Amino acid sequence: MALGGNVSALARELGVHRNLLYYWRDHPRESPAAVGEWDPQGQQIRELEGRIAGLEGALGRKTLEADFFASALRRVGGRRRSSGSPGVPASTEKSGSGRKRRKAD
Repeated sequence: MALGGNVSALARELGVHRNLLYYWRDHPRESPAAVGEWDPQGQQIRELEGRIAGLEGALGRKTLEADFFASALRRVGGRRRSSGSPGVPASTEKSGSGRKRRKAD
C-alpha cells in the first residue's frame, strides 16, 4: 500500500477486505505499553506489583521500629545495671500480707 500498489490485489493476497487495509493504515497499532493497559493479565500483574511494593514498605517500617525498640531496650538495660542498685522486687511483703490464704477445695 505504501508503494502505491493495487490495494484490491493486496487484499485478495492477504485474504482480507480492502477496507480493513485502509483501517490498519489509518489506525496504526498502539505501542505495547498502551495495549497492556487493556490487558487483564497485565493489569492484574501491575496491581500485584503495587501490593508487593506496599508490603515491602510496611515490612521496612516494622523492621525500623523493631530496631529502634531493641536499641532503646539495650540502653535502658545498660542504665539499670550501671546504677548499682538491686532494683525493685516484683512483689513486696505488704502486697501479700493483706490477703488470707485459702487451701484449694
